[in-house]
Amino acid sequence: MNKKDVVAVTSRSFSKNKTLVEELRNRYEKVILNTDGKSLADESLINFLKDANKVIVGLEKFDSTILDNLPNLKVISKYGVGLNNLDLDQLNKRGIKLGFRPGVNKIPVAELTMLLILMSLRKVHLSILNIKDGIWSQERGHELTNKTIGILGFGNIGKLLTDFLKPYRCKILGFDIQKIKREEVKKCSIEEIFSDADIVSIHLPLTDSTKGLIDKKLLEISKKDLKLINTSRGGIVNEEHLYNYLINNERAFAAFDVFEVEPAFNSPLLDLKNFFATSHLGSMTEEGVIAMGLAAIEGLDENSK
Repeated sequence: MNKKDVVAVTSRSFSKNKTLVEELRNRYEKVILNTDGKSLADESLINFLKDANKVIVGLEKFDSTILDNLPNLKVISKYGVGLNNLDLDQLNKRGIKLGFRPGVNKIPVAELTMLLILMSLRKVHLSILNIKDGIWSQERGHELTNKTIGILGFGNIGKLLTDFLKPYRCKILGFDIQKIKREEVKKCSIEEIFSDADIVSIHLPLTDSTKGLIDKKLLEISKKDLKLINTSRGGIVNEEHLYNYLINNERAFAAFDVFEVEPAFNSPLLDLKNFFATSHLGSMTEEGVIAMGLAAIEGLDENSK
């Protein structure tokens, strides 16, 4: 057992998981957990981490202001996969090591994406609402088989989603800055995808170049019944532009697990019948939580950048 290091865990779901906590305490004697279930930011985050030299983080933002107040911090290990909440330049500048395992959550996120795709085609959400209102309607949807699917971002999740789609004989269009090494995928520009696809699924990281990438111009060239799925990061889609598109195209549909501002209780999109939301639960399966947690524990010592 390591008796020297002090490890703090900001993630609430990690802190509540008995299996992960037990594994962490088997390796480290001094562990600080976020057992209060509070969202940590700014001063509360600094106070929580003031005694730690290693930290397991979820979605908390670490910028120069936070890091300036944590001079003892030596290692940040990511619980999850997105790095947009971490200022990587500042970590490098300070010599803070990063523990990170790409793709650790690919199975639950790809499975949720499939669920949202099928739901958007079959209008399942409308059936539930109608039944609750005393209406026994049989909304006609569409089959997934033989549809044209655009996948934006061909990392671990985009690749696995392609595998999941194979039995449906879909035409797959792919967009990525890297070479796509899949024979069954046609690499296209993002404009070509929005022009031709029946369904577009977003699996891009949130960066300066992808922020607001899906905007009015792309939505205007898309089909009037486009199905848009986002299980990656909020902020990639201009939500105001999407709202206007959905208002003017009632046959179109969007299903999001992520929003630019979370919790998204005040998002106007929630008022639309052709929009469906989940609360950033892409990785939130029992298996996914364990996989991400164990990877984060390993990342405290097996650091990569």
